[in-house]
Amino acid sequence: MDYEKMAEELLELCGGGKNITSVTHCATRLRLFILDKSQVRQEEIRQKKGVLGIIYSGDELQIVLGKNLIPVYNAVTKLHQPEEGQGGKPEKKKEVRTGKEKIKDGFNRVIGFVSAGVTPMIPGLVGGGMLKVFLLLITLAWAPFEDTSTYTLLSMLADVPFYFMPVFVAYGGAKKLGGTPIFAMVAAAGLVYPEFVALLAGEETVSILNIPVMSVKYSSTLLPALLIAVCAFWCEKLLVKILPGIVRPILLGVGTMVITYTLGVTILGPLGDMAGGYVVNIFLWSSEHLGPLAVGILAGCMPFLVMTGMHHAVTPFMVQAISDPGYDVLFRPAYLLHNMAEGGACLGVALRARDKALKAECFSLAVGCIVAGVTEPAIYGVNLPLKKPMLGVMAGAAAGGVTAGFLGATAFVYGYSTILAIPIFQQTILAIVAAIIVAILVSAAVTFFLGFDESQVKH
Repeated sequence: MDYEKMAEELLELCGGGKNITSVTHCATRLRLFILDKSQVRQEEIRQKKGVLGIIYSGDELQIVLGKNLIPVYNAVTKLHQPEEGQGGKPEKKKEVRTGKEKIKDGFNRVIGFVSAGVTPMIPGLVGGGMLKVFLLLITLAWAPFEDTSTYTLLSMLADVPFYFMPVFVAYGGAKKLGGTPIFAMVAAAGLVYPEFVALLAGEETVSILNIPVMSVKYSSTLLPALLIAVCAFWCEKLLVKILPGIVRPILLGVGTMVITYTLGVTILGPLGDMAGGYVVNIFLWSSEHLGPLAVGILAGCMPFLVMTGMHHAVTPFMVQAISDPGYDVLFRPAYLLHNMAEGGACLGVALRARDKALKAECFSLAVGCIVAGVTEPAIYGVNLPLKKPMLGVMAGAAAGGVTAGFLGATAFVYGYSTILAIPIFQQTILAIVAAIIVAILVSAAVTFFLGFDESQVKH
C-alpha cells in the first residue's frame, strides 16, 4: 500500500490541511480535528481501501485504520500544513444552529476536548501499566528480584506516566485548543513538583499573592490539568492582544505561566480535583448499589462507547480509581471483558462461516482482540457489518461482566485490556479468568447460533 498517496487522498477528502487544526492518533485510529465538517467527504473516506470505519466525536474525525495506522499517520503529519493566524488557530466557519443543536454540539465539544487531552498519554499509561505487570510476574517467579536496584528503578519508571499524568493531559488539551503546549505543561507540572508537594504536606499555611493554597494531591488527576490547559490558552490569547509587539516575546510566556499557575493552585486545581472525585464516586456508587449488574451493563454497552470514541473520556477516571481508593472493580473488568467478547464473536463467525478467507480473517481478528486487546478491526471489519455478531458481543460482555462482578474481580494495577494483563487482578485473578471464559464462550455461542449473511463483509 502506498501510504503517502493514501495520506494525500485522506487530507484532500477532509477539505485540505487548512480544514484540519491538529492531527493525533490512538491505538487504531487517526484523529483529525476538523474546522468545517461540511467539507469532509465522509462516504468517500469510508469506501477507501484500508479504512475500516469513521466516527465523528464533536469536531474530531476518527478514521479507523487498524494495522495501517502508524505509516499513514506519519505520512499525514509530514503533509499537514495548517494555516494558523495570530490566535494560534484558524477561524472556523460560522453556522446557524438551533438550541438543541447548540446543546448537543457543546456536549460533543466537551467530550472531544477530554478525549483529545487523554489520547496522547494512553500509550504511556499502557506501557507503564504493563511494565508493572511484567515486574510483578518476575517477582512471583524470583522473589529476591524485588530487593534489587534494577527492580526499584524500573518500578519508578512504571509510575512516571501515572504520577505526571497532569503534565501529559495539559499537553493534549493545549494542542486541541491551539495554544502553546509548554505553557500549560509547566503550570500543570507545578502541581506535582516535589517541593510543592512537600510544602503542602507541612503544617504551615501556604499562600500565593495572599490567596490560600489548598492541600490537594494532584498526581494521577485529570480535570485540574484540563482546566489549566483552558486557562493557559485564554491567558495566552489575551496577552497576545494586549502586550506590545516589542515586549511580547519576553512577557508572553512568563505572564501566561504565572497567571495560569496562580489560578491553578488556588482555584482550578482544587475545583478539578473535587469534580473528578465526584465522577469516580458516581461510578463506585453504581458498582456498590447495582452489584454485579454494574460491570455487566458497562461491558455490554462498551461496543457503542468504542464506536463513538467516548471510551477514552472515562480512561482518566480509571487511573484515578487505581490511585484512590487503590482499586478498580468496574472500568478495567468491563474494558477487558468487552475485548474478550469481541474476540469470542469473531470465533463464532469463524466457526460458522463457509468462506475460507473469512474464516482465516476472523481467527486472526479473534487473536488480536483477546491477546493484543485491539478491537476496532473486529468491530468495523466483521462484527458490525454482519450486525448479528454485535448481539453476541453484547451478550458475552454482559454475561462476563456479571460473572466478574459476582466473583469480585478487581484490578489493582493499571494495565491493558488483554488476556496477558490478567496478573493486574492479583488475588482475584481466578475471578477474572472465569469471567473471561464466560465472555468468550457466550459471545461465540450466540453469534454461531444466530447466524449471519457472509455477503455483508467486504474482502
